[in-house]
This record gives sequence, structure tokens and C-alpha cells, in this order.
Amino acid sequence: MIYDGLRVVDASRGIAGGYCSKLLTDLGADVVKLEPPDGDPLRRYSATGSVGEDGDPDGVLFRYLHTSQRSVIVEDESRLRPWVDAADVVIESFVPGQAEELGIVGIAPVTVSISTFGRGGPDSELSLPEEVLQARSGSLSNHGHMHRPPLTVGGQLGQYVTGAFAALGALTAWWRAGRTGEREHVDVSMLEAMQYTLVTVPTLMARFPGGRTGSFRWVMLPGNEPTGDGKYVGITTVTTQQWRSLLRVIGRDDLDDDEDLRSFLGRFRRAQEVNEAIRGWTMQYTADEVVELCAEGRVPAAVVGNGQLLPTFDQLVERDSFVQQPGASFVRPRAPFRFSAVPDRAMTPAPRLGEHSGDSVPTPRPNGGGTPGAVGERPFTGVTVLDFTAFWSGPFATAWWSAMGADVIKVESAQRPDGIRFSAAVSPKVEPRFYEMSALFHATNLGKRGITLDLGQPDGVAIAKQLIERSDIVCENFTPRVMDSFGLDYDAMRAIRPDVIVLRLPAFGLSGPWRDRPGFAQTMEQITGMAARTGYEGGPPIIPGGFVDPAVGVHAATALVAAFEHRDRTGEGQLVEMPMIEVAAAMTAEQVAEYSAYGRLLGSRGEHGVYRCEGEGEQWVALDLASDPLSADERTAWCAERTPDQAAKELLDAGIPAAAMVPAFMTLDDPQLRARGYFERVEHPLVGEQEYPGWPMRFSAGPDRYWHDPAPTLGQHNAVVLGDELGLDEHELARLREQGVIGDAPLMGR
Repeated sequence: MIYDGLRVVDASRGIAGGYCSKLLTDLGADVVKLEPPDGDPLRRYSATGSVGEDGDPDGVLFRYLHTSQRSVIVEDESRLRPWVDAADVVIESFVPGQAEELGIVGIAPVTVSISTFGRGGPDSELSLPEEVLQARSGSLSNHGHMHRPPLTVGGQLGQYVTGAFAALGALTAWWRAGRTGEREHVDVSMLEAMQYTLVTVPTLMARFPGGRTGSFRWVMLPGNEPTGDGKYVGITTVTTQQWRSLLRVIGRDDLDDDEDLRSFLGRFRRAQEVNEAIRGWTMQYTADEVVELCAEGRVPAAVVGNGQLLPTFDQLVERDSFVQQPGASFVRPRAPFRFSAVPDRAMTPAPRLGEHSGDSVPTPRPNGGGTPGAVGERPFTGVTVLDFTAFWSGPFATAWWSAMGADVIKVESAQRPDGIRFSAAVSPKVEPRFYEMSALFHATNLGKRGITLDLGQPDGVAIAKQLIERSDIVCENFTPRVMDSFGLDYDAMRAIRPDVIVLRLPAFGLSGPWRDRPGFAQTMEQITGMAARTGYEGGPPIIPGGFVDPAVGVHAATALVAAFEHRDRTGEGQLVEMPMIEVAAAMTAEQVAEYSAYGRLLGSRGEHGVYRCEGEGEQWVALDLASDPLSADERTAWCAERTPDQAAKELLDAGIPAAAMVPAFMTLDDPQLRARGYFERVEHPLVGEQEYPGWPMRFSAGPDRYWHDPAPTLGQHNAVVLGDELGLDEHELARLREQGVIGDAPLMGR
């Protein structure tokens, strides 16, 4: 195991800290969970209220998160210190300031602090549950139908992704601290994690060319469509080509020339027409038949899953994606990453409360290890990453390496630029270089260098092989057949550079019956039950709308840090396989475990906890129903007499967690985000100065800011990378441009 011998103390409570320690455990760490005499409250939690029904006193979610760990009771918080003294990494989730008072920050080489708002800023000590925090993050304002209340995303996804960011921060800090001997504090903000993942860069979308401010929420069309056998099938058309392919599949080629329907917004405006066309077709078939017909037409589609269906899907069965929980009767997902050079950890049962209290505290490691200053504020400076990824999940993973100092070379082709470039808000009729004005492309490619190579031509493959030879890490996220068809699978890359680390991020995996099916974040949200947990009462499932992409990206970045640690220690490269579906399943494990253990199916959360307030337009407040003694009717009437800010303040003063709904595009002005410097200004030659989201954690050892350089224009660095660095002369570069091997403008259809 990569982190065998890494001592981790988990003094946190709840899902975020638990998921952080789970990921570190999966990677080999020895995790000791410190608990009060009555245990972590998560032991007594079940989403269906079923704790104990399977004969075990602990809930399934606690057992899933704390598998293969140890439990030690500390009678009071002052007893934490001996364990902290002996730890390499400490995870804590106290209210900011409390851990410092207890003297447990700055003791271990790495301390990871998880809190609602992060340290510093006017709201640092305020604690809000995730459902309420969604209102503050902008997520609430972007989900649901405009003619109905805004919709809370179900499933506690913000907690999971916060834990994933905490794990990434922990391992990145450990890379540095383990080599410098200098202690480091990682400060993780749940608000920032949710703002980065549950909404698609809304502040940039509003301010880039063609963008518009204003509250606007919508449900994707096509989306989760009913079928003749009473199920739902999720259909995804991210690109124009996928929409046109869907029209051919459903026999509506007559709509192919309608340019208005080629955009999300156009389909939204004509929702009734689009729904009638699609559902008139899907209702003629079973769900499985719809999926097969879409797959034949290269349209991403999947049966909408839930806790009962998910483990039964052929792809997941063949790949053993679900395993028996050790010491229990329920099934749960396997670890969300697969390393070719390192076996999976052999799991042991989750610990009983205080089961290991008799274990002796390890002897603290001697001080003085490492060389101060040996690793700078950007710890991966000097690393080269060759980035073939596109859209959001892969570029999100490599963006972390860019922020941490690596030279990330983004490879596109003039024939097929990164598809996310074409999500620009400005029309091609208005701006010929619209493909350089996609807010999401910019946000996930800051600081990278961009080149183009047509891998369909021998010269393109030959140059790619030269770049692989010079790269520490190579990343791609196509369907497996794409890189294989170019002769660039892992074995081929390893033959070029034996110690190369290769990250492959297919939708469904490198093997199995769904191997070559296309799939996007929306597809994963449909299959793994995220959609099933989100939606209006009595209505169809609704997807979070892209969350899986950055969530997969942060897991992938974490796995790469682990693989790099392994190579540094052993000299051995490896293949890291991370199917999107298996990462998504790791964050929806509760649904499967609850059904498997208790026979209870988790459904949609509905629109609970959101109330209209006084004022024109979108005036809403979110509150924690568990803390409010009023009835639903009383609460509705009370909120209607107050503005959202007034209602939130009075509720908070009464000890009831609450937040006014903030329109997503306005989160740029959030005083907490401003105080923490979450948004960073970067100048770009075509879109000017913009404020980009940073990362939801702060490192005491730096960097002070993540971004300095803008995202590259298409092929911007061809001359520098291919000419100056690979040695191709002007004549050769000119020939490659003439043949379309390289280019700096799209050559669509060439």
C-alpha cells in the first residue's frame, strides 16, 4: 500500500472528515479514530432511521466510512494530545479556534482542519448544515424549475466532496512536510468546496462575453425520461453532435436543421415540444431498450439507478465494483481508484466504539527529518504533466497540478478541440473566436500550456511519443478505444518511459460490457442515484447537473499525488485507472448500504426546508427543519412576512441554522469568500481580467494564491513546446501546420 505506515489521527465528526479519513485508509494509512465516550454521532445515524435493524448497533454509513480503522475513546478533549503528538496527519472539524485552544494544531507534520466557512472572515465560527449552506453557495438558486421552489440537491454530496478536497490537501501537504520537516496546516472550507462543485462557475458564466446576470434555474433537456416499463432513462446531449445523433435515434431528423434546439437554452425555451418528441419515443420501449438504441447511436444514456438497482448493473457486477462490507451483511462500493503497481487494501471491519482504547500510543517520531525549504510553496514544481483530457473532470484533476507548480501541457487537436471550448455564451456570429471564450474552459485550464496534435496522423503520434518520453505523468479521459486506436495505451507509454504514471479516466472502466460507451457527469449522476435523491415530491429524478466532473477530478488529483509518492519512493511508475462511475458510486454508498442492510430505499429529498419570503422575484430562505419548532404552515406564513436576510438573521439569533438564498452569479460578492481571497484576478488577452475561483483549502506553507497565468488559446504554445523544446525547426512546423497536424484555429470536419 502506498501510504503504509502513515499515521493518521481522525478527531473529526460527520461525513466530510470521515470521507477524508476513508480515502487515506484506502491508500494504506493507519487511521485511528478518536471518539468521545458516546461515540461519533454518525454511529447512531441512518437516513431511513434503521440503525440496529441488521443486528449491529452502528449505522451503515459510519461503518462504510471507517472500515479498516481503529477506534479509541478519549474521555475529554484534553486527552487528544498524546495521539496528536505521535501522528503524521491530524484531521479535525472543531469550530475554528477550538483546535488551537486545545493545542492540537501545528503539532503533527500536517493538520487538516475542516469547517463550514474556513478560518478567517466574518462567518468563520458559524456552522451550517449542508442543506442550508447550499443556499449560501449559490447551488440552491441554480437547481429546479423556475415555476417551482428552488431545489436542494440530495445525498450530502457537498460533505463528500469537501472530504475529498481535504484528502487531496492532506497528501499534498504531506508530500512537502515529509521532505522539509516543517509543519503545515491545511484549512478546508465547505462553502468554497460546494461553490466550486455544485454550481458550474456561475460568477464567470455571468461575466464572460455573452454572459448574463440574473437568477435562472432549469432542468436539462433531454434529461431523465420515462420509459414504457415504468423506469427512467437518463439521456445526455452535452455536444451539438450528440443532440443531432439523438434526433436520428428517435427518428426526428426533421428537427436537425433547427439551430435553436442545438443549445440547452433553446431546448429549455421549447421544453414542451422537446419533451413530447423525446418521450413519445422513449415510452415505446423498455428502459434497457432505450439505452441500447442510444448506445448504438453514440448518445450517452443510462437507466436511472438507486440503492437497489446500482449494484445489479452488468458493468458494475463484472468489475466487482461492489464488495461485501467486512464483518457485516451489506454490500458497499470498492475503493474509487485502481493502481496497477499496488494491490487494493485488504479490508477489516469498522471498529466498535473504543475497541482499540487499550492500544498504546505510538512513540512520536524524532524531530529534524527533512530539509527545510527543500520543497517550495508550489510543491510539484519541476514535474511535467502531459494532459490529453477534455471537458471538465480530467482538466480539473490536472488543474491541481498546474496550481501546485507542475508544467501541464494541454494537448488538443485543431480537428477536435476540447469540447468545453464550445460552451461559450457568445455567438459565433458575433465573435469568430468564440471558442476562446468559454468560462468553464478558462477556469479549469489556468496556467497550462496549450498545443495541438492530430493523433490521427503518424506525425502527430510520433510527436506525442516524444512528449511522453519527457513527461512524468500522462492523463486522458476518452473512451478506452480512442487512445488504444492511436497505439498509446499504458503498455505503449511504459515502453517509451518505464517510470511514467498514466491516469486513465474512462466513464465506465477499461474493461466490462460498457467499456466503450460514452458517458458524462450527468450520466454518472443518473446511474449512481444522485438523481434519485434530488427532485420534487412525486416528480421525476433530477440530476445535480455536472457535480460529478469536479468530484471525479479531485479524486483523480489525489490518486496522482499517491502514485507520485510511490514513484518517488520506489522508482516505479504505474497505471491509475479511475472510472467515473466508480468514483460517483463511492459518494452514493449510503443508498446501496441502506437498501442492502435494511431493505429501505432512499428516495428524493424533495423541496423541504426552502420557503418564499417577502419581496419581488426570487426571494427564498433555507432553514434546518430539525431545529425549528414551528409547523409547516406557521413557518410558511412567518417567512412570507420577512425578507430572506431578515428571516435568516432572526432564525440564526434563535439558534436555528438558516441562510438567505444567494443567486449563483452574485456569490462573487460573498463577504466570507472575499475575506478569504477565494476569487483571484487573472488577465487574458481576449476576455480581459476576470476573477477565477481558487481551491477550497489554504496551506500555511503556501502558495498565497493559486493562479497567475491565464488558460491557453488553441495551439498557443506550439512553437515553444514543439519548436524550442522538441527541436522542430520553422520549416517542419510550417509543414505540420499545412498538413493539419498542428494548428491554432478549429479545422472542424477536415
